[in-house]
Amino acid sequence: MESCTVGSHEFYMNYASKNDILCLLDSGHYHPTEVVSDKISSMLLFFDKVALHVTRPVRWDSDHVVLFDDETKEIAKEIVRGGADRVLLALDFFDASINRLSAWVVGMRNMQKALLNALLLPDEKLAALQESRNFTELMMLQEELKLYPIGDVWNYFCELNGVPAKEDWFSQITAYERSAGRP
Repeated sequence: MESCTVGSHEFYMNYASKNDILCLLDSGHYHPTEVVSDKISSMLLFFDKVALHVTRPVRWDSDHVVLFDDETKEIAKEIVRGGADRVLLALDFFDASINRLSAWVVGMRNMQKALLNALLLPDEKLAALQESRNFTELMMLQEELKLYPIGDVWNYFCELNGVPAKEDWFSQITAYERSAGRP
């Protein structure tokens, strides 16, 4: 039943608005050509807060683990630009085919990476270029930013917080699973 969403985004959004309740955007329940990142900024124009459930969409499998993909990065940009204090964020880690603890760690780290990526962007410069209608330089800068070294900043963040930056964390999960008697 999870792949069956009765209603539409517009119905739920209008119902929430009419009844003065919080609207939830669940990124796992939209048409493959729709993206939640495009909806966040417009929702924040009319709602005090927006609830956001970040997950990978159900397509042909049950894999929901949040990846560091383009849509997750775009969602993070919208959260940062729209006011992170106005977005209630939840993640999904279900996947029956992989270790759930690993799914949780991968998903959390990927959302953190996406938010870090958004925080590192020169938003004032990008906004100024858009406001001045300097679309050529805006496009060039957005393309250049794709190669900026977020990995170095992420590794330093992990080091400051005493957590493994790279795949070293996975050996800790496997050791935990073995100690708990799981294969």
